[in-house]
Amino acid sequence: MHFSTSVLLSSLFSLSLALPSRLSRDLANDAPVARPGRLNVSYESEASSFSQVSALYGDPVASQPFTIKAYNSESAIHMMNITASYNKFWVGNVTGNRCPPPAATKNAPWDKAKDCPAGNETALEVTDTGEAHLDVVVKGGQTIYLGPRAQLRFNNAGVPLPADAIRMEFALSVNPIPPAPEVSAFVYSGVGRASGYLACPVAPEGPWQVFADLATIEDSWVPSGDVSDCIGFDALAMNYTSPTPAAYEYV
Repeated sequence: MHFSTSVLLSSLFSLSLALPSRLSRDLANDAPVARPGRLNVSYESEASSFSQVSALYGDPVASQPFTIKAYNSESAIHMMNITASYNKFWVGNVTGNRCPPPAATKNAPWDKAKDCPAGNETALEVTDTGEAHLDVVVKGGQTIYLGPRAQLRFNNAGVPLPADAIRMEFALSVNPIPPAPEVSAFVYSGVGRASGYLACPVAPEGPWQVFADLATIEDSWVPSGDVSDCIGFDALAMNYTSPTPAAYEYV
């Protein structure tokens, strides 16, 4: 669902779920906090890990579209946009999108500026079954999932997810601590049990590829070959208020 007028974040994400520790501590204490340690827990199946989402964050609730920013008040990536391109998610990179003319209008007047969403923001939404999808026009949609090496990824429209994709462990959490403002975060808590996300540099000054901060993540999985190069962050959810989807298709 999309809105042409601004909707308060507190109305958009009216959930009674717990925030990741980085956000909740900063809000409660008005002070920066160190990245929380990884949780050394693993699960054998998608079904069992999905139950852990409910246990930790309550039953998933369907959301309206939102964008996300990297939250780590002690880092260079603090409040930078998280974007989708090349079937991956990034901090400090541009959004990749396309909008081809429909077959029915190839020989008719067609104005990309008028007939396509801007596509310059990455927006997503979560379902009440714990799935996350990109906010797109393209038939079949685009699903967000976790790859076998902890990468946060999305599929091309119409392309089945890999057999080892993990896709049912996403939710929004809300700060429960008064008098701090209500703030939402996009969280993953499935197989491997993530404590937030990692932004892992492709080059010294970025961009950074997004991974789930799993207890089992290995050096060889990240671009630099050293997990200690990565920056831990929470994914702060921001209201996306547009009458149309954010993009035709992300690529």
